[in-house]
Amino acid sequence: MARMTSPRRPGSRLVRWMAPALAAACVLGPGLTGCRPSDDELRRIVRDEMEKSVGREAVTSAGVIGPYSPAVRVGRFLFVSGQIALDPQTGSLRQDNIEVETRQVLDNVMRILRSQGYDSSHVVNATVYVRDMKNYATINTIYAGYFQEKNYPARVAVEVSALPKGANIEIAVIAYKDH
Repeated sequence: MARMTSPRRPGSRLVRWMAPALAAACVLGPGLTGCRPSDDELRRIVRDEMEKSVGREAVTSAGVIGPYSPAVRVGRFLFVSGQIALDPQTGSLRQDNIEVETRQVLDNVMRILRSQGYDSSHVVNATVYVRDMKNYATINTIYAGYFQEKNYPARVAVEVSALPKGANIEIAVIAYKDH
């Protein structure tokens, strides 16, 4: 809602008498002198304009096991949801060992990136969830093979008590493409 501004002191009789009329005029004719959008209205306008210019697109080309998108593109960013070691052909979880599971997770991440025209060099951040930090060294060795040396993304590794479908590792990434 538009808000009235006045050069008079807020407590003056004229302002108290004119305030309802000026407020109504601002709502009906926001371009009038002394009228401007409220801070909340300005935030809404900016948010709406940014959404129009940047755009937001859900990626639906990969299978999921819940009510979420495998990835969402916002402008030049691609936010890839956490991937577990689901075999894309069978839909079953690959848990032969931590090496096989980690490779499948990273293959799933890379497949989503490629489907949107990105690759591992565009990944700027990764979050790795593991059920047992004792597997960290093995995971780290395999992970390093999927990214270019000296161009590794920022990363967080967190030990968790459980992951979907009993997985031992889940990885989510954020990618950015500047062209």
